[in-house]
Amino acid sequence: MGHRGMRWALAVCAGLLGAMVGASPALAHNSFTGSNPEEGATVEKAPAEIELRFLEEVDAAATKISIEAPHGASGMKGDARFDGKKIFVPFGVGQAGKYTVSYEIPSDDGHPIKGDFSFTLSEAAVAAAAPTPTAVPTTAAPTSGAAVPATDAPVLNPAASSEDDGGTPWWPWALGGLLLVVAVAGGTIAYGRRKAS
Repeated sequence: MGHRGMRWALAVCAGLLGAMVGASPALAHNSFTGSNPEEGATVEKAPAEIELRFLEEVDAAATKISIEAPHGASGMKGDARFDGKKIFVPFGVGQAGKYTVSYEIPSDDGHPIKGDFSFTLSEAAVAAAAPTPTAVPTTAAPTSGAAVPATDAPVLNPAASSEDDGGTPWWPWALGGLLLVVAVAGGTIAYGRRKAS
């Protein structure tokens, strides 16, 4: 090969190399690199968040994340948190079974990158995440030493008590009767004296 052929070959190689270098940013794509829990894992302890990892930093404004729980319910408990190349999604523990995390992130060429992964939540994880019922407070027994009345003690008649308390007092009737007796006795004595004279 002559010098002219050598120069032509070097020019072609340089042109191809330049084209490849220039095209590499346009061909760059973000991609999913892993998660926690991992794809296909069976989780014995329910996580507070689901972690998604990507090759490049993720644009929060153009990213969509969803978690599908068993029977089609949502497994998300709030908004996702973005930290560079990672996304943290708050996880709402529901039924035991398969959970599918789906994502859609933007790419440099304008076409979104979509994907998903699944993990299984065990019965033990659901039971451990269930809230503990609050104990109902009980009434404390008296500690002052006062005697507790027996349950078989006689109960006063409430009707009689209310009648005694709210009825007419007895002493006006007794005073009236005494005055009547005095009046009759005085009348009888006066009538006897008048008849005797």
